Amino acid sequence: MVRELKKDGSIVTNADRDAELFIRSELQRFIPGSTVWGEEFGHDGDSPDGLWLVDPIDGTSNFSFGSPLWGVSVALLKDGVIQLGAICLPDLGELYVAENEKGAFRNGSAMSPIPSGAVRNEELVSYGDSVLKHHPDIGIPGRQRLSGAFVIDGTFTAMQRTRGLVGFRERLYDVAVCILLGAELGADVRYADGATFDVQALSQPVQIDKPWLIFPRDSGYFYPKPKD
Repeated sequence: MVRELKKDGSIVTNADRDAELFIRSELQRFIPGSTVWGEEFGHDGDSPDGLWLVDPIDGTSNFSFGSPLWGVSVALLKDGVIQLGAICLPDLGELYVAENEKGAFRNGSAMSPIPSGAVRNEELVSYGDSVLKHHPDIGIPGRQRLSGAFVIDGTFTAMQRTRGLVGFRERLYDVAVCILLGAELGADVRYADGATFDVQALSQPVQIDKPWLIFPRDSGYFYPKPKD
């Protein structure tokens, strides 16, 4: 394995690039005319046949140093909707698959809905220091955890190993499958202030510029808090 540093200081390996090249070729063979937005080779542009959102290795630092907390994420965006997606966590032996309005599955078995209600103080919630740095008054409930790979944080939330997650500054290819999993399991997927999470607006090479969340429905959590 060959490790390199990107301009932003993050690690990339030859495995990231090789995996994305292979995934790109297979997806575009599967749906001719579709385009791809991948982490390593960029955004091909939109297509009426669909835009594939690909993170070939999410959690590259974990992967490159031997941690099992990494995975592969692939989703299809078409007509402004995340239509389907899959996450493979090879070292954990887990495969997550979801399709719009048709449910979510782990290793072939239907997943249980995410229970509604508030996040208790002792429950785990995934978020990073970045959101705290830029929004120090955000007041996220629960106990902070972060794995170093969004596919882990997202699937762990889907499995309720963590009660919820708060994201900030990801790109759509990082989070698309986890958004679909959360929605199919009845979670509240939105910006933290209550605004609708518009995936079509994020289908270009931009970061998500304000805190957003996958939380239990009826959690009562908003940032900023609604005015009385």
